[in-house]
Amino acid sequence: MNDLEHALRRAVRGDVRFDQGSRLLYSTDASMYQVEPIGVVIPRDADDVRAAVQVAREQQVALLPRGGGTSLTGQTVNRALVLDFTRYMNQVLEVNADELWARVQPGLVQDELNHHVRPLGLLFGPDTSTSNRATLGGMMGNNSGGSHSIAYGLTVDHVIEIRALLVDGTEAVFGELTPSAFDARCRTTGLQGQIYREVSAIREVYGEEIRARYPRQWRRVAGYNLNELLGIGVRPNSYAGGGNGSPRRLSMARLVVGSEGTLLTILEAKVRLVRRPRATAVDVIHYRDMQEALESSQSILETGPYAVEVTDKLILDLARNNIEQSQRMGWVQGDPAAIMIVEYTGENEAEARAKVEALEARRRRQRFGYAAHAAYDAAEQRTIWNLRKAGLGLLLGMKGDKKPIAFVEDTCVQPQHLAQFVPRFKEIFAKHDTVGAYYG
Repeated sequence: MNDLEHALRRAVRGDVRFDQGSRLLYSTDASMYQVEPIGVVIPRDADDVRAAVQVAREQQVALLPRGGGTSLTGQTVNRALVLDFTRYMNQVLEVNADELWARVQPGLVQDELNHHVRPLGLLFGPDTSTSNRATLGGMMGNNSGGSHSIAYGLTVDHVIEIRALLVDGTEAVFGELTPSAFDARCRTTGLQGQIYREVSAIREVYGEEIRARYPRQWRRVAGYNLNELLGIGVRPNSYAGGGNGSPRRLSMARLVVGSEGTLLTILEAKVRLVRRPRATAVDVIHYRDMQEALESSQSILETGPYAVEVTDKLILDLARNNIEQSQRMGWVQGDPAAIMIVEYTGENEAEARAKVEALEARRRRQRFGYAAHAAYDAAEQRTIWNLRKAGLGLLLGMKGDKKPIAFVEDTCVQPQHLAQFVPRFKEIFAKHDTVGAYYG
């Protein structure tokens, strides 16, 4: 037993794992990367987290907070001491249905939160394809989006407040601040005061550069949200207030969303909830060619859908060969090269149905897609969405010596450019005698 493990076992009540099997288990996530950690701590509570942070600081060991390991670009693997919140720190602490928020622990799985608030007619807006295993802490680390991001934006738009531990072990609560409150925080002592002063200095030095050059693309998973330094929203009608270029209050919580555990360790968070749609309807458009699907996406977006997702033939074929999925694919017509799942909401079923019918009229006029299947039953809609959410798992479970590697993920492309982007990407694949699966 080394000094680090010995110190952790004395200080932490939760699980401390340094055996080879555990380190191998935590060396991977859903990405192509594999890095064996130094050890693993599974904290029972905030005191355990505080103890682990203190020991790591004393022994100069890197810390890596981790959720469900669904990250696609290696965010949860490193040569570090891993903190796994999923076993014990996974609770809904409080729900305020009137004010539309919930307090949650970082290891809480997204579907568990939605199950908890479903009887109240509420949900957490961002909807990742890995919602049955992705945690709220991981979603805040990544700034996750998902199928309904065109309606609700990203996780950053739904984080109100974060309670966290800083590197020196002190506890901090980050949220929105008025200018006077921010100035007051800058005058405080200790690490917190230093953080606020550094943020103020960065705003002063780089504010104009950020304002002029930071991308106005709201669908992004690219690290630090520098726009939040200036209180600038990059999503029209953002739930957090402030659309493209319009001001809103500085939120230190929104600033750290997307920082992937590099700035602090989240103990709990207050997140925004939204009201569940009263009615939904789904139209699944079938295409003989992926290019046709891409070219029609802009027209579909003009109809104001709740979600739009494409799935290609490779994933559909894998689903047909999967016992569980194949029994639920009766709605697939023929052998499409791609399908587009388009979802609408309404105050009642008639309103949602009318939107699907309007899409179908547009589809016939513009002549895209060789067939379509409309789903108005909630159970059938879940079946359709489950196929989309199973996509990554189906790919990773492919039989044979060749295994897919997820290395180009969360690509951010304006919809009007997709019809040029994907063919060029296919050319790159062809040069290397390989193929890719397209979904999202």
